[in-house]
Amino acid sequence: MYSQILVPLDGSRFAESALPVTLGLSRRTGARIHLVTVQEPIPSFAYDEWESAATEWSDRYLQNVVERMGDLAGGEVTTHLRSGHVVEALEDEAETRKADLVVMATHGRGLLSRAWLGSVAASFIHHTQRPVLLVRPATDPPSSFAPDRTFSRILIPLDGSKLSESVLDRAVELGTLFGATYHLLRVVPYPMDLSSSYLPHTVQVNQQVVNEARESAEQYLEEHAARLRGNGHTVTVAARVVPQPGHGIVSEAESEGCDFIAMATHGRTGLTRAFLGSTADKVLRAAHVPLLIYRPGL
Repeated sequence: MYSQILVPLDGSRFAESALPVTLGLSRRTGARIHLVTVQEPIPSFAYDEWESAATEWSDRYLQNVVERMGDLAGGEVTTHLRSGHVVEALEDEAETRKADLVVMATHGRGLLSRAWLGSVAASFIHHTQRPVLLVRPATDPPSSFAPDRTFSRILIPLDGSKLSESVLDRAVELGTLFGATYHLLRVVPYPMDLSSSYLPHTVQVNQQVVNEARESAEQYLEEHAARLRGNGHTVTVAARVVPQPGHGIVSEAESEGCDFIAMATHGRTGLTRAFLGSTADKVLRAAHVPLLIYRPGL
């Protein structure tokens, strides 16, 4: 169960969109909330008083957030001001506070720095091995921090690997706090590398391959669903044939009425990025519901 929750803030209302769900979790678990903002390196041409002014503003801002939170948290609320490279500073702060969950908005625009939460969120999940709950801000973020979100149906994409399955326990742990049901999904890619789909024989072969893959995927999902059902959870499963896994996951969440997505990622970048890494990136950019990302140690 969560006991230490880290929330990065950049001074914007968009970044504060992470607070209502954080407070809801804290009230259900008694978790301490650690608010942190990062002051990036001062340009060499900046005037001498800039750094002290920035530090003073950040301290006032964090204290103002605490005051606006009032008594809505279920545990102690602390504030921390760091300096340096944003992602490295956040990783170090998460380690220092022993955070078992990081909750952050997917973008924001701070007054003391460049718009960093969007790129920070993407970079952070590629480095940290801590679960990260990403919240997409509304066009007009609410001014109140009152907990206003519950999760009733959680989508968990699996690809048949142990890595993808590593998020199951964490998704269930969070879902149990809200009495949520679970929907397990496996995306079956269409075999685009086979011969021309215009040839009758190829069409038949392709369909046979797809049917076999879908049946195997459904059996795989039912095995995991049976374990969860045995623990008293309500679980449905679906194997979908779509060309793009990321699009399939987002579409499934919408069609099934899921208000939360939980998935694992390799967290790799560049040419070494694997299926789950690139898929998580696409879901992060397209999904309009909160997303729990977990990158286990490999």
